[in-house]
Amino acid sequence: MRKHILSRVLSLLLCLCLSLTLFGCKSISAGPDASSSRPEPGVSTAASAATQPADTTAKPSSAALPLYAQPVDFVWQPYVMSDIFAALYGDDFVASFHSMADAFLAYEPTFACSSADQADQINTAASNCFPLLRMDVPGVRYDEVQGKGVLDYSMTKQEHMDGIRNFTDSVTQFIESCVMKSDNTTTQAMAMYMAYSARITYDFAATDVYSTSDLSSYRGLTEFAGICQTFGPAYAYLCLEMGIDAINAGGLSTDNSAHDWTLVRLDGAYYYMDTTWENGDGGYGLKYFGMTTADRAAAGQYTEKFINIGNTNEVWGPDVDVSSGRFASLRGAVYASFNTERTQVDCTDIDGNTSSFFLN
Repeated sequence: MRKHILSRVLSLLLCLCLSLTLFGCKSISAGPDASSSRPEPGVSTAASAATQPADTTAKPSSAALPLYAQPVDFVWQPYVMSDIFAALYGDDFVASFHSMADAFLAYEPTFACSSADQADQINTAASNCFPLLRMDVPGVRYDEVQGKGVLDYSMTKQEHMDGIRNFTDSVTQFIESCVMKSDNTTTQAMAMYMAYSARITYDFAATDVYSTSDLSSYRGLTEFAGICQTFGPAYAYLCLEMGIDAINAGGLSTDNSAHDWTLVRLDGAYYYMDTTWENGDGGYGLKYFGMTTADRAAAGQYTEKFINIGNTNEVWGPDVDVSSGRFASLRGAVYASFNTERTQVDCTDIDGNTSSFFLN
């Protein structure tokens, strides 16, 4: 009897050992097909994943948002030019300006230029139309022996190319942060004005007579710091990049204090804009957006005949009609913000009174 029982026990143990031998290496899974998800030797994980059922769950997309909530698809343009410069200096100047930009972007030392006067014209227009120039070249010069314009670089080629990328990235990021696909021209100009006025930092140390600070519009578009002569052409450049005609303007007040701002054309009419003074008043309003010549005189006592357009010393305040009162209701707007659909801008004055300016 004991032998029979012992024999039964030994048989059961043998069966158990065989079962462990056959099945002990199979992984424990949550389901019958879990082990099949492990890729075979020599088969990539990606290839294995490709055999799995596609995830058809809908995912959020910017394209599903309304246009007023989608940032504009901005593409940096190397060639922008104010109509005032083009009309004043002519087609040959515009062609030479483009040649300069091409040479600069390719790190080439010379470009097509017809004279020393034309080189001076390029230097005058550059702060508005090609701020990148001041990144690496203090100013173009004309070489009479070569009969060409010359670019004297201070950076290595690698530093130069990196600087170009940093500049275009900075401009692109700024514009896409504040301009939306639904925006019309006026809304674009206003959105950039409001964002730029809030973003910039006034460099008080740079106003010292002994200061060697960089006052270029290049700095105003990369560091967002400087003074009025930095911000006036910098804002003009942002407008030009969006296809809005603009140029810096400046003049002397009745007490002989100098100041720079911007002249912008919207829907066929010119207006003065002052991002520097807007920033000085907190940077959240529209008090100095869309000013007339009379508004400019009232805000700072700047005399029309002494307003120098584009630093040309040839186009002056009386040469440009800046009389449209379209934005007169904004003169007291110390705070402004767009409504959700960006069809109006809601404003508050210093006394807390509210109003709306419609943009359509």
